[in-house]
Amino acid sequence: MRAIGCLALVVIAACSSPQSDKSVVARVGEVAITFEDLQHFKSDMPPLLLSEREGVAAFEEYLQAMIDMELMLLEAQTRQIASDPDFIEQWEQARREKLFQEFVKLEIQDKIDLPQEEIQRQWGESKWNRLLKLARIRSTTADEAAQVLRTLERGTPFAELSGQPLTHQQQGSLQGASDSYVGRNNIEEFGVSLDAAEVLFELAKGEISAPLKVEAGYDIYKVLDERPAPASYYLIFSQGTLMAAFGERRRVLIAELMREYKVELDPQSISELAATVAQDNVEAIDAAGIVGRYDGGQITLADFLALYPKVRRVASVGTDSSGIDEFVRLYLVPEVLFPVAIERRGLAQEPAIADWLRRKKRALLIKELRRRDVEQHVDLSEDVLRRYYEANQHRFMEDREVTVQEILVATRQEAEALAARIRAGEDMAALAARHSIRQGNDKGRFHIHSFERTVFGELLPEALAAEVGVLTGPVAITATPHRQGGFSLFEVLEKTAEKPKPYDAVVKQVRYWWTKGEENRLYRELIDRLQKKHAAQISIYEDHLATLYDAAQL
Repeated sequence: MRAIGCLALVVIAACSSPQSDKSVVARVGEVAITFEDLQHFKSDMPPLLLSEREGVAAFEEYLQAMIDMELMLLEAQTRQIASDPDFIEQWEQARREKLFQEFVKLEIQDKIDLPQEEIQRQWGESKWNRLLKLARIRSTTADEAAQVLRTLERGTPFAELSGQPLTHQQQGSLQGASDSYVGRNNIEEFGVSLDAAEVLFELAKGEISAPLKVEAGYDIYKVLDERPAPASYYLIFSQGTLMAAFGERRRVLIAELMREYKVELDPQSISELAATVAQDNVEAIDAAGIVGRYDGGQITLADFLALYPKVRRVASVGTDSSGIDEFVRLYLVPEVLFPVAIERRGLAQEPAIADWLRRKKRALLIKELRRRDVEQHVDLSEDVLRRYYEANQHRFMEDREVTVQEILVATRQEAEALAARIRAGEDMAALAARHSIRQGNDKGRFHIHSFERTVFGELLPEALAAEVGVLTGPVAITATPHRQGGFSLFEVLEKTAEKPKPYDAVVKQVRYWWTKGEENRLYRELIDRLQKKHAAQISIYEDHLATLYDAAQL
């Protein structure tokens, strides 16, 4: 953002306007910027980007930022960037994603009737709302496990067969009693699969399981104790419950759309497709083939080939006929029908969505122009980066360490009195032991690192700058929730030398700072060029801005 003014910004065509629409504070081409637009722009601004100026001057900065954006859009229009094939692909992808999100929200998320009270009720009835303390007897064969079970049934104590308690490190691989409680979220750390956990969490305290097949053989478990699961387990349970409800509503929606669009799947084609997939011969699939039809279109093997690899990367998909049929119904059909439903229902014309799409396209056009005229012109060659490193080594210094002897007291008067005693010959360490209020250090000697500003506040730069062996202070230390306040007397005992880090160790930081500076420079040059190029199409009405700002303060 750049400050504006009639005298400072010579490219502006008008600083005041006799026009009748007093709500307009600027124009760029055919676009009018109103004071209301300016207020919305400010309210949407992240706190860190708000102007440091006050009053109408801050609004002048926001207005200049809006003008700069409109100039970039005007330039993008002049260059016909919106007609570029790469941009069209990028825009269509963003449009599809937004419409898909809105469709899912409207047709799935908003139709899930699952209040927190119901989730809490289900949690109360769930077997996963508790933690178990388990003991395990491990056998190598089914016969051996059966023999162990008979021994237990005859009255042999479980502990006699299970052995010693297990540490956390041991509990996944040996038999014995766990030294901790396990629940749905961490039972696999005990070497128990989730399938086995389904059985174990049906047991009451004191009950013994049947032999369960595991990788190491066969396990028999006893529930030694139980306790309620913590709140974090409820949060995960509630998320899982909502995900299950989401999945169920999604299946219902798919069924509704299949009826609405009269979907007819081809069992023969799906069977042949499954046979080809089972042979790991996806390349042999004819993309022109059809697996189904709907009112107004077809579900093709080309659709399948585009989607199948993506789903396989994140989900388990069966390769037999039933698995491929499930894939077609749960993944391929909605992939085809959701966009059809979105277009036929006119979702893109809904006012809120249409406004979002308009603003998103504007943002993408600005981003693309910036990429072409700014980002692509940053020279990232090795010679350039090394020259920047050599000229700006202060950005890439080694973390420094200072060892200090310090006394922290509550008042300046007390600090000055102690300084006089130290200069008179009294031992500083002994005085620190008796007088310093620094928490966690009763003798006043400690290390400070150059990255610890939050902890030490004003003491850090003073200690880094002080000479070794020289009593310094009092230094006022501002108290914060993370820092102890007071007045500090200190003497630097040791300090590391100030030197830059080697280039190879900081090349990523060098590239970041160079790129950031170059992009800012190139962006300013771009805006300067656009202001001169389109000067005749820019008007600022400062009288309107001042009047409307004053009225808004009343």
